[in-house]
Amino acid sequence: MITTDKVIICVAPLGSFIGKDMNPNIPIQPEEIAEEVYRAWNEGASIVHIHARDKNGIATTDPEVFKEIARRIREKGCDIIIQHSTSHGREPGAHVKDGVKSLDAQPEMASVDIGIQVVMRGGQEKINMWTRSFVEGLLKTTIEKGIKPELEVFTPGGIEEINAHIENGLLKKPYWIDFVLDMQKTLQNTIRYTPKNLMHYVDLLPPDSMFTTAAIAGAELPAAIQSILLGGHARVGFEDNLMYRKGVLAESNAQLVTRVVSMARELGRNPASPNEARDLLGIPKLQK
Repeated sequence: MITTDKVIICVAPLGSFIGKDMNPNIPIQPEEIAEEVYRAWNEGASIVHIHARDKNGIATTDPEVFKEIARRIREKGCDIIIQHSTSHGREPGAHVKDGVKSLDAQPEMASVDIGIQVVMRGGQEKINMWTRSFVEGLLKTTIEKGIKPELEVFTPGGIEEINAHIENGLLKKPYWIDFVLDMQKTLQNTIRYTPKNLMHYVDLLPPDSMFTTAAIAGAELPAAIQSILLGGHARVGFEDNLMYRKGVLAESNAQLVTRVVSMARELGRNPASPNEARDLLGIPKLQK
């Protein structure tokens, strides 16, 4: 595992499902998202994980919407690393292959889910076919487009999938791995956050890896702190957690970033700037 004194903080300002009815501070449209990202960047976030919504607030894979979000972020003088979700959106008839469209907007990074998912929402079950062959194709696209993949792992078996992709030459060092924890209420066969579970994940890491955590709801903060203590990094934001503390809605994504940055500093690790994070991850500097 690769360790560093710097900590990379990713902010995930919104996801595919939750809306303003759950927290009125969630950004939905491009101008709102850009403002939230700018504020989080000012507080120490070096990566933003972006989902896009259409004019009706429905999750979309339209690359033009992703481009608009990026344009508005850059217009603010914000050099944060832009990472796109490759989730297939929530448009009628959406298929996992639709998520690849977000790469047409040419982000610096993109999330790549590892393993088949069974999603449980509204009393229904839906299978997302993130098969090995599908992921291989997605990774080939990231190579062609010069995009750094973030490998999102939901089960310990996901590490073996990553090992297979490494052996097949589809991943470049350093490998950036995101442990997604505490999604057992909406995804089958995932694991909850416990200190032992996270430590087990870290023990399974391939050499030349860096890791971060994305834990849901009340698990977000303790998982982030443990991740930092173990030499990893952290993700926070409204996609994963709407609350600042039990019974108190978070006011902004920036508020969640501020808290984890403060705790990281107390633990002796300062937040990486976007350019420091680019150096650590092997991402080219922004072209001015």
